[in-house]
Amino acid sequence: AEPMKEWLKAKLEEKGYTVDAVDLKVGSDFTAVGEGMISGSIDIGFLNTGTYVAYQPDGVRLVVEALRAGVADDTGKIFPDNQDYAQYNCAFTQDATELVTGYPGLVYVNIATPKGEELYQKTVDGTLTWEDLDSASWYTSSSTSSSGYIYPSIWLNNKFGEGAGNERRTIADLSTVTKDQSYAVMMNALITGNADVIVGYSDIRKDAASTEAFEAAYADEIAAGTYKTVWDIIKVIGASPYIMNDTISVGTNEKITDELIADLQDIFTNMTADELLMVKPYSHAGYVVGADSDYDAARTANAIFAE
Repeated sequence: AEPMKEWLKAKLEEKGYTVDAVDLKVGSDFTAVGEGMISGSIDIGFLNTGTYVAYQPDGVRLVVEALRAGVADDTGKIFPDNQDYAQYNCAFTQDATELVTGYPGLVYVNIATPKGEELYQKTVDGTLTWEDLDSASWYTSSSTSSSGYIYPSIWLNNKFGEGAGNERRTIADLSTVTKDQSYAVMMNALITGNADVIVGYSDIRKDAASTEAFEAAYADEIAAGTYKTVWDIIKVIGASPYIMNDTISVGTNEKITDELIADLQDIFTNMTADELLMVKPYSHAGYVVGADSDYDAARTANAIFAE
């Protein structure tokens, strides 16, 4: 990111600003950056979704939303953000050529197991209940993981908890949960039958580790032609609201004007491929101007887990 100092200085000067220097720092964590932004010591910050919505009421403002490659079906059609689980149960999924501002957290089962087949069929039939899910063994990531815990919890609460007129229900309320697992470990557990349900980003099945685990566990079935790929057995039964990608935001410093925000939006949304190498650690493929309301699902997540 070091080249960003001179790059941003030059870009701002092209817009007519006088810039002595751009000071570039790496925060110890996102919270430290957010605190610096509301104190006025940091003008521009790269914030993840949770930190942005936490500090937005204190004056942090959105500049742009990050773009990353989307996920497409076997025909190359990108999945829309409509929380339709069924679209992910195609022949296979792949990286899309289109860029998106976020991704859902998905809920996976293995239909080659009795429990997985039961949960999947009840999902298709529209008869899946909280009791069905509570009777299953779950593997999840840490309780701070967006796709590995928080957003699947929003899905649970929307479908079977407060969204269905019941008490709040999240992963924390399930009877059998093995937490703090990596996505590779979770998928291996699902494939081998040690877990009935796992959660994660869209789409873990594309990872090489998933194919390796599938081929090791189902070698005989593959040889017999019963199964061809991991998509034959691992199905999705739920899709959460979009987990928005990171933001570039501005703080509460008096130097931050609406005009400056507009100019920063123009600068960041027009970054070239070479310039985007400066943000390679974030895997950002570009930026787009969005709206604060795009982060309402994150506010829902914060509300659920604030208590």
